[in-house]
Amino acid sequence: MTDLLILHLILAFTVGGAWVSSATLIAERYGSALGGLVGGLPAISIVSFLFIGLNQGPQSASQATVVFPLALSFTISFLLVYAVVSKRGFRVAFLAALLVWTSLSAITAFTNSRNLFFSIGVFLSVASLYFYVLKAKMKLPHIGGAPIVYSLPQAALRAAVGGSIIALAVLLSQLGGPEVGGIASSFPAIFSLTLFFSYRTRGMTLSRALTKPLLVSAGLTAFPYSLLVGYLYPTLGVGFGTIVAMSCAVPLVVLAHFLINVKKI
Repeated sequence: MTDLLILHLILAFTVGGAWVSSATLIAERYGSALGGLVGGLPAISIVSFLFIGLNQGPQSASQATVVFPLALSFTISFLLVYAVVSKRGFRVAFLAALLVWTSLSAITAFTNSRNLFFSIGVFLSVASLYFYVLKAKMKLPHIGGAPIVYSLPQAALRAAVGGSIIALAVLLSQLGGPEVGGIASSFPAIFSLTLFFSYRTRGMTLSRALTKPLLVSAGLTAFPYSLLVGYLYPTLGVGFGTIVAMSCAVPLVVLAHFLINVKKI
């Protein structure tokens, strides 16, 4: 069991590091729309649910998906708070967003909430409200890319930092119960690192603009993916359930690309 967990953490570090490095580089070079699309895809969710299923069984992974939509509403709250407070500077905005996510997640963990319909209802309400605020009220623009050249050490550093944080999130999802697993699966690791590295490279304008496409991408891909896992894992098993869930997520990624990069919502 210990050897299997270590192997899973190594894989999480590798996959997560590559994803974080790619998402941040894409955001800085190709702009907020494409960067937000990639950054919002369910990379951590796929890895976390897969490893929960392999280590603890498909039923445990399915139970973790019950709290995931609720936890994801906290993750997109991270984005909204960051966008709203960004005028006070990156450090204040980032810490405020992280504080909100931590507080809401802690309350959920202690209350032991396991109602899927409540979780879905909260997410849909929160996501709709936040999208309206970011688009209609704050009018966040789409920021284009820039011809930035990156060195291998820069990309490696991003991969190492991102991989470490995602491996930690996966570890927490393995050691905790279903509630902790669902919360850890929605941890805003890629969100936070994408915002951080884009701020360091191109400033607050791009970093702030990423919040809207990140929200849309996560809502259209990570949210339905968790529902698919919750249904498919107990019926098809972890391996085949993952393949089917990822296959079903492909058209959702295409839809997210159309809305974010083509329609520019």
